[in-house]
Amino acid sequence: MSLLWLLIIAAGCVFLVGTYGFPEKPLPAPGAPAPERIMKGAEPWRFEGDSGIAFLVCHGFRGSPFNVKPLGEYLHSLGHTAIGPLMPGHGTSSEDLRRTRFYHWEEFVERIYLEERSRYRKLFLVGFSMGGTVALRVAAKNADTFRPAGLITISSPVFFNGFFNGRFVIHQPATLLTGLLQYLQPIYPLPETRSSASGSISPWVGYEGEIAVPALHSMKRHLNLVRAGLPRIAVPYCSIIAANDQTVSAENQSYIHNHIQSREKRAHM
Repeated sequence: MSLLWLLIIAAGCVFLVGTYGFPEKPLPAPGAPAPERIMKGAEPWRFEGDSGIAFLVCHGFRGSPFNVKPLGEYLHSLGHTAIGPLMPGHGTSSEDLRRTRFYHWEEFVERIYLEERSRYRKLFLVGFSMGGTVALRVAAKNADTFRPAGLITISSPVFFNGFFNGRFVIHQPATLLTGLLQYLQPIYPLPETRSSASGSISPWVGYEGEIAVPALHSMKRHLNLVRAGLPRIAVPYCSIIAANDQTVSAENQSYIHNHIQSREKRAHM
């Protein structure tokens, strides 16, 4: 066998493992962290209103309820209830996130959604980044039974790279290799991107300087289920994204908007 063929086979193996990883047994759901382990500011919050309308607001990957708290405070100022849970694996350490998977976030949000739904006249699902992706999944799963009153996603991905909207989108090349990297370096260091100035303007509480690759890989591998469920969503929907978002390609907004079946839907860029 020639060297060229060996290189082609090796590259193919790297691509397959990088994309899919190896089969993994389902991991047990992580329990709620002890209060003393939660980093300052990352605690879940709840603002009770009197309108009979509630919003379940889910934060993003590596973040915390702190980062969506201003939205909750605004919704509460209008008289509504806003609930900001702390997603499994977040608000403590990247090592906890390393042992967390997408199905843990999905089950966690769905459980809270079903518990809270009966308490209010209307319950909306709202999610930032990963939180919006999970909200899409939960809305699709409950489309025939306990559908939400509406759905809002902010900078939420349903893909990172691939052929979408009639063209190839390569927005996060590093995610192509998460299936391999999760075994080589499960906690991967990241360059510092937030300056002290940006931190003072837009405070953020979450994991900085590193990323839990197994959790990111799990999210990537579950995005096909999220995409498959989009045609089941028919509730009023609004998406918000920045055209120059460095993390989530703006192509995601078009894809979601074109595949959900909502008669009332809006997209703001």
